[in-house]
Amino acid sequence: MPVGQDGHGTVGQDGHGTVWVGVDVGGTNVRAGVVGEEGHLRSWVSYRHGMSPGQFHVVSEAAGQALEMAHVAWADVAAVGVGIAGLVDSKAGFVIDAGNLGWHDLALGPELSTRLGVPVVIENDVCASAVAELAALPGGPVSPWLYLSVGTGVGACVVLDTADGHPLCLNVGHLPVPGGSRLCPCGKYGCLETVASGTAFTRAARARIAADPDHVLHARAATITGQDVVDSALRGDAISLEALAGAGEACGGAVANLVNMFIPAGVGLSGGMMGPGSPYLAALLEAARRDITEWMQARFEFQCARVGEKGGVTGVVELAKRRLAEPAGPRPGPSPGSPPRP
Repeated sequence: MPVGQDGHGTVGQDGHGTVWVGVDVGGTNVRAGVVGEEGHLRSWVSYRHGMSPGQFHVVSEAAGQALEMAHVAWADVAAVGVGIAGLVDSKAGFVIDAGNLGWHDLALGPELSTRLGVPVVIENDVCASAVAELAALPGGPVSPWLYLSVGTGVGACVVLDTADGHPLCLNVGHLPVPGGSRLCPCGKYGCLETVASGTAFTRAARARIAADPDHVLHARAATITGQDVVDSALRGDAISLEALAGAGEACGGAVANLVNMFIPAGVGLSGGMMGPGSPYLAALLEAARRDITEWMQARFEFQCARVGEKGGVTGVVELAKRRLAEPAGPRPGPSPGSPPRP
């Protein structure tokens, strides 16, 4: 019988798998892990995926690596949960649009299930992370709860009712920004992601550093990463500070609109630029508090992520369990305006 890293067996009495695999596919990185029935991670892999637009082989590859590290066979897997940075139809296992991955109108769940031989559940990656972060809140989960994640793109969700079990994905990254003019991967111009995401502030910093021959990072301006920008800002670099602050202010305005709309009991913030002393976070909070309705100010608090990058993996497994536990029934037809399905 295969044994996980914690030394416990992984096969139930009925012979079916009792471990789950979670895969979190972001615009830049893929993370995967094997999760036991008790909810603990038994293995963990994380790396830059480098996929060309439209490819999805990295999902099965990352899942396979996580299983190998945990000494678990595919035969012992109950199901795979996949968190996707984009809009999904979870019940159908369908990726409607994931612009940063080049996935559009893709029946990813059924395709992966056929290839892997196990049930596959597709969920939005921010919703998956929110489930893990919500469970870790001091004092327990609250609702309504707004959660925002900033990485390669900008994503958000809201938990309207903790008893419902499924966060509502908000396509916040593609809200129009006044005066925005840059082309977004979604095909529109001026989306929030073009000014507030990690991609956006990295691009802004690169351009200014490339134009400044005296800058310490000038020689490698073309390869500067988002983490380079954050690190430089924390060391006091003026260009990096301005790039982060500008992106954070734009994001703060969107957060304020969402708070005024949903009146949450709390707001969770995640992303590599949300740490202590971050100029992005400081600018976001200042802009949000400026634009949030005054009577709302004392009704909730902002909280930075506690679980971190592993939350996307454990969260998507939890959502997969909930989805597969739902009663089977006839699948509703596509709503008006839904994209065609292959």
